[in-house]
Amino acid sequence: MAVEPTPRRRRLGTEVRHARHRLEWSLDEAAANLGYNSASTVSKIENGTQGIKPQQLPHFFDVLGITDPKVQDFWRELVRNARNPNWHQEYPGIADDPLGDYLVNLELADGLFIWSPVGVHGLLQCDDYELEVILAGRPSKGEDDVQRFITVRQNCRHTAFTRKTPLPIWAVLTEAQLRQEVGGRATARAQALHLIELVRAHPNIVIQVIPLSHGAHAGFDGPFMAWTFPTGHHSVTIEGMRAALHLTDPATVADYRTISDHLKTDALPPKESLELLAQIAKDLT
Repeated sequence: MAVEPTPRRRRLGTEVRHARHRLEWSLDEAAANLGYNSASTVSKIENGTQGIKPQQLPHFFDVLGITDPKVQDFWRELVRNARNPNWHQEYPGIADDPLGDYLVNLELADGLFIWSPVGVHGLLQCDDYELEVILAGRPSKGEDDVQRFITVRQNCRHTAFTRKTPLPIWAVLTEAQLRQEVGGRATARAQALHLIELVRAHPNIVIQVIPLSHGAHAGFDGPFMAWTFPTGHHSVTIEGMRAALHLTDPATVADYRTISDHLKTDALPPKESLELLAQIAKDLT
């Protein structure tokens, strides 16, 4: 029976596809080994339009060779919560794709690298800075729509910062974007101080800053988020206003992980980055 391809079902489908590729099986071979009559059934599972029942999981684990308890637990979580209300159902018209996938990734991932060189990423924004960014980026939206979007983002941050297992977040920013007077000098200063407070309050958050003096760096091709998952099947998200590109090809993901490593090298070390943030805040007084 066809089901809604929710973010969790799509993630499970990605895991099934990775397992099939590891075994070098075609869709027909996977269907035969899993006991399905048609390759289209496996294709639907991989696309997230057909679910897997909890009682089927031991059979999938056995056939696909999923033996790592950590990976098995991850699959169980995806299946167990597949029917739970998703963000896009709680906030229709606000948390639709691509935001829905991003919000679910925040719940599932065990690591996130952020490169957002134009504006400070939403997870790291203070309230006044966030409002200025939303008003500037959604000029055609009414007050109610803006407030609903802010509520979603606040809940998103709450999810990321209050998880039972804290989500490690590593962000690289530029000195230029931090000195841009978004909302005026007072708001820009508050944002710099907010970043310092985040690092001090959350040991799982690392922030580095690329100074103006550095010149060219590894991130000129644009922003991205690199996610890591317990299964080892990582992904990269490139977001736009109306769509997002989710990259799961291992070679492509590896390229972006290399870029993230270079960005960490291009930026000041974490301690020196905090000192630069403090200097920026002082300069904006």
